[in-house]
Amino acid sequence: MRSIPVDMSRIQFMGTGKVVSKAEYVELADGNRRASGNQAREKLADGTLGAPLWTVDVIVDDDDAMRAEAIGVTIASHDEPRTEKWKPVKFRNLTATIYVEQGTNRAKVSLKAEGIEGQAGKPAQHGQAA
Repeated sequence: MRSIPVDMSRIQFMGTGKVVSKAEYVELADGNRRASGNQAREKLADGTLGAPLWTVDVIVDDDDAMRAEAIGVTIASHDEPRTEKWKPVKFRNLTATIYVEQGTNRAKVSLKAEGIEGQAGKPAQHGQAA
C-alpha cells in the first residue's frame, strides 16, 4: 500500500502521555485473526523483523474542527517512545496509509512515524512493508 506524507506544518498534536506496545496478530486456520500475546515488530523490506512497534496516543489540535480527536501513531523503536501530557508532539516523517478494514469493508487510516523529534531511539527502516 502507498503511504502518503503528512505535512506537519499544517497540523499540531498534543501529547497524552499514553503509549502502548502494539499487539502481534496471527491468522488462524479459519481465516480469523487473534492477538498472539507478543509485541508486534516492524517488517523490513528484506522480510526480517526489526524494532518493536508502539502506539503513541495524541490529540489532534485543529482550530477548524468542532471537536478534539484522539488518534494513535505507530512508531518502531527499541526504546518506548514518550510524550508529555498536553505538550506539543512533532513526529519525524509521519505518513498516512488508507486501507479497507477486513470484515467491515470500511475505509480506515493508519498513521506511522519514524520517531518523535528530540527523542533518541531506533527509527523505522525506509522501505518497510506494513
